[in-house]
Amino acid sequence: MECLSRMTIKLCLVVTALILASCGGGSQSYEYHAADDPLPGPGLFSGPDGTFTIYQSMEEKEAVDKESSNR
Repeated sequence: MECLSRMTIKLCLVVTALILASCGGGSQSYEYHAADDPLPGPGLFSGPDGTFTIYQSMEEKEAVDKESSNR
């Protein structure tokens, strides 16, 4: 009976070691952002420079696209 309990303890230790070893590697850093922080880049009503834009003519759009491609 004592042999069975020793074997059970050894098996539990091996299983626990395997579980801990599998969880320990390959971590990645996490950069926290609050939910109400604005996202980087243009939004729904903002252009590439972040200004509030509702309507943009084709000439202005082409100028902005040309300017942003030069950066």
